[in-house]
Amino acid sequence: MASYTKEQDVQTTQEDDPKAREILREVFGNTARWNADFKGFTADITVNINGKEETGTVTVKNTKEIEVTIKDEKAKEFASENLASIAMHRGPRSFEESDGKYKLSFGDDGTHPLGRSIVMGGDGMGSFYRVKDGRIQQINRKTPRFSFSINIEESVKNAEDKFLTKKYSVFYFNPESNTLKNVESYTDQYARVGAYDLPEQRRIIDCQEGNVVVSSMTLSNHKML
Repeated sequence: MASYTKEQDVQTTQEDDPKAREILREVFGNTARWNADFKGFTADITVNINGKEETGTVTVKNTKEIEVTIKDEKAKEFASENLASIAMHRGPRSFEESDGKYKLSFGDDGTHPLGRSIVMGGDGMGSFYRVKDGRIQQINRKTPRFSFSINIEESVKNAEDKFLTKKYSVFYFNPESNTLKNVESYTDQYARVGAYDLPEQRRIIDCQEGNVVVSSMTLSNHKML
């Protein structure tokens, strides 16, 4: 997914709805995350961008502590960005440290096929989720450069009966014209190592400069730190 800088939280007059908060807290608890004892892992990695393969090793401790030994800069950047994104979403944190710090309220009556919207007042990005069946089905945010909608297409449950996203697509829009800029399709696979679900493969299909580009990273020989 294209990188973006998190906007500063802003003041909001939105009222907090206890029911919306309860539902999103439940959804948060249904999502698989590494626990507080997670120290990181190492693995071998192969990056393939449209048929060009590069190999190396990775060390992942958290979002900011990631080391990739691949020499090719494009492949190294691809691996580093995606491992950081995975570490951010899988990393240990509480509801109050993330979505729970905002004013939460319903945005509609829930008749949308992807579920009822929950608006996050004060996050500075006009964010709202769609929630259905105990799971976030869609994430919507706006930045000065682009807005995007992440649509969850397939999930699996881990050994603890928590959700792991297996397949999703990201739609990017021009913020002024609201026209479509690009679409990325993600497919993830996981390796169970001890008590942790670690990234085993990520494949992304997207459009770059008028061409369809297929990029993947495959991790093996995982070892916990």
